[in-house]
Amino acid sequence: MNSLRLEELKKAVLFPQKENQKNVRLSPAFERPNRGPSKPAVSKSFLLLFFKKEVLACLFLFAAPAYADTLRPAIAKPLQAAEHYLSQGEYAQAEKKLALAEAVPGKSADETFTIGQVRAAIDSGRHDYAAAASDYASLIGSGELSSDQISLMAEAEASDDYQAGDYAGAIRTIKAYLSGDPRFTPILLQSYIKTNDCAALDAYVTRQARPTEANLQMAAYCDATTKNDAAYETMIEKLVKYYPSPAYWTQLLGLAQSNPAFSDQLALDFFRLKLAAGVAATEPEYMDMAQTALQGGLPNEAAKIMAQGFATGVLGSGPDATRQAKLKALVQQRQTAAAPAADDAASKFLAGFNQVDGGNAAGLGPMADAIRSGQLAQPGQAELELGIAYDEAGQKANAKAMFAAVQGGDGAADLAKLWSDLK
Repeated sequence: MNSLRLEELKKAVLFPQKENQKNVRLSPAFERPNRGPSKPAVSKSFLLLFFKKEVLACLFLFAAPAYADTLRPAIAKPLQAAEHYLSQGEYAQAEKKLALAEAVPGKSADETFTIGQVRAAIDSGRHDYAAAASDYASLIGSGELSSDQISLMAEAEASDDYQAGDYAGAIRTIKAYLSGDPRFTPILLQSYIKTNDCAALDAYVTRQARPTEANLQMAAYCDATTKNDAAYETMIEKLVKYYPSPAYWTQLLGLAQSNPAFSDQLALDFFRLKLAAGVAATEPEYMDMAQTALQGGLPNEAAKIMAQGFATGVLGSGPDATRQAKLKALVQQRQTAAAPAADDAASKFLAGFNQVDGGNAAGLGPMADAIRSGQLAQPGQAELELGIAYDEAGQKANAKAMFAAVQGGDGAADLAKLWSDLK
């Protein structure tokens, strides 16, 4: 596969493992304030907060009067002590106090639920992500939570699933409870990558009216690593369409050029697109394509190619500078020479194209007439080149319509589609 250098794309797509554990964070609304939290005065309630930086622990803060009304002292007191140790980051001590509450027999549903909250806080705080995710799943399934509370618990469960390496679990949680939360889109998509579920990732990206560049990069990376050439090319095409750059065009043109369906006769048209897309060309390419244009009866095209080669500094220096200067002189000589009589359709088409290359839009008429005559050996390529001529003449609407009309199995239609994507 002619793919983007995977290490570069990987760097743009995947977080290193250590960074994963630091950067997968929930909403800032649930981060612990620097000034310290205050206790709420609501019955059977707690505040779910998250430490900044590396500590993703839940602190459950209970208002004493309401807390006492809800839970028996044998459970309330050790849980209050556990909350204190949680706030200090002393998880072993918090665990001991929690064990005292768990040992009390005959617990009510409220008591069991509240113990589960503290258990989740301890497991998350000590970075036992798999256990914490399981704790949150149990709380969600308890039937004790409002829809808003379920969303908060799901956020914690999805984050812990991801950090525990349970990417399938993260996917399930996000799809079930957080599908409309854009904060969790990166975790969802990277979980698809981690599980090699590129089809689901591609489907997600394709459903977006305008996919983000990062999402398209992730899909392209996934398809490249699983060697799905067709899907990979589709994502590169979308990157070119929505976020055109020479780098993406280089990749897309490389993929297209490797397609055996492309005829060698399209080499000059391919090179035209390469230059129009801002993709860098080499000295041999400039020289070969200038000679191809010259031999094909398009001295004005050859002159443009040589001029760009010299302007970019690719031509005009080095060991082949003399040969390059000679070709430039030959091109200029051919430009001033009288054009041969254009009697047949092919000659009329080339003469018209050369006019357009020289800045004279009057050549568009003879080109169109030659196509309508039905006498051209490669009508698909001729339609493609008429579209290119319209584009050169600044007639963008006509160019787009012409590109859409190109047919044929020699690669001309595929190349016309790429020209249509050019901004």
